[in-house]
Amino acid sequence: MEQLSARLLLTAGILLLIAGGICAILQGWLYTGLLWAGAFGCLMAALNFRDSKNDGG
Repeated sequence: MEQLSARLLLTAGILLLIAGGICAILQGWLYTGLLWAGAFGCLMAALNFRDSKNDGG
């Protein structure tokens, strides 16, 4: 279950980065910043899931 959660968070982070890139091209800087902040959070959460599995927790 944790592996599925990590994969879903990783996928969400990648999709948010892509959406942020599209907004950056269209010069919607506020939306770009918000999307990239969300992407960063998703990617860090995915890494946290993977690290907790490796630590035995």
